[in-house]
This record gives sequence, structure tokens and C-alpha cells, in this order.
Amino acid sequence: MMSSPSLISPLNKSRTPDVKPIRLQLDPLRLHEPARSKLSTIETQRIMIVFDDLVQKMELIEMLPIINSHTDLFKSIIDTETMNEIRKHEQLKQAYETNASLQSVSNIIEKLPQFENYIRRFDKSLSNNANEKIAYHYYIQQSIHNVLRRLLHQQNRFDAIKRILQNNNLLPQQKDIMRVLKMLRESAMERFLTTPHEEREKFEQMNNLSTRLSSNEAIIAKLEKELNDAVAERDAEVKI
Repeated sequence: MMSSPSLISPLNKSRTPDVKPIRLQLDPLRLHEPARSKLSTIETQRIMIVFDDLVQKMELIEMLPIINSHTDLFKSIIDTETMNEIRKHEQLKQAYETNASLQSVSNIIEKLPQFENYIRRFDKSLSNNANEKIAYHYYIQQSIHNVLRRLLHQQNRFDAIKRILQNNNLLPQQKDIMRVLKMLRESAMERFLTTPHEEREKFEQMNNLSTRLSSNEAIIAKLEKELNDAVAERDAEVKI
């Protein structure tokens, strides 16, 4: 693809024997593909680690009900104690969804960090029912933290669980929030891999493509009009 002289000349002037300037040659069909393939700073690497960790945990949360229903499939990779914690978590979640009282799951929540230690965060004027719902949310949150900590303590366990579910056609359907999160992750990765110079060139290329598109549309409209006029004139001559 031909490069604009206005962009080449400043770079040519700055050439030295030690420094060779980079001129990005962007294919219009690959405008969204960064030139770099690896993150260059620790900060961006950490951000992507957080993204990947969040995606993994959310996927694992969606898998828990299936794991609980097919415990035999995971005996080789999930120990009995962790499986019991998964079972208790699912029981706690079911109790909340069926509006059961906290007292009915007291044997589960008694082993979790107690809600009373955090109750000062909430409005004391709330009804007992509202307070119980808040407490449920708290205990479910603590329970899921406990389960995830156990499951992810061993490296590669997530991949093994996902592989077993996939081999048995049990992978849960991906929810919209997961699709959005993955799109956000890919967008962030692309942005981190894109240099300021590359970003400017992308902007120029998009502007050029937009200008060409507008120009082509105008030419096409003009040619269509001329064709229609010619057809109309020919039809008029035939009628005469």
C-alpha cells in the first residue's frame, strides 16, 4: 500500500546510523490488528491478569451447579472436602431462591465469616425481611469466595474441569454478561498492544477509507442516474 509522503518525510529526516525509524504499513483489511503481539509493561500485564482471572471465576461459578449434579465425573480432580463445599453452596443458593429462612441453613452459614461483624454497614431501620436478604447475599458471597479459593488453589484445575464438561456436552450456555466481558477484555488487549503512532495511523487510514467510500458512493449515484437517463431516452425513442 502506498504511503503518504507527508508522513514519510519527517521520519526520513530523523534517520541516523543508530536509530532506524519504524513505518507501519497497515493493510486496510487489518486496521484492527496491533503491530505488537506481547504486552510491554508490567501495569498492562497486571490489568490483563485481572481480566483473565475475572472471566475464569465467572465461568467457574456458572459450572458449579453442573459439577454438583455430576460429582462422579470429577472425583479424580476435586477432593471430597471441596465437593462438600460446592454442595453446601448450592444448598445455600437454593434456600435463598426459595425464600427459606436463614435458620434453615444455619448449619451451613455457621462455618462462614459471620454477618453480624459487618451489619454496621447497613441501615438499622430496615425490616427483618430486608436484613435477611442482605445477610443471604453476604453469606452467598462468602461461600462462593470459599469455593473458588479451593477450586483455583490447584493450577490447571479449571482447565481440567472445563475439559470434562466439554467432553460430556455439559458446558453451560454462555450468558450475555460473559460475552460482554470477553469483548471488553479483547478490546483492552488490543488497546494495550497499540502504540500511539499506530493509533494515529489507524485514524488516518479510517478517515481515508471513509473519504473514498463517500466519493465512490457519489460516483455510483452519478453513474446510476446517467444509466437511468440513457434507458429512459432509449425507451422513448423506441415508442416513437
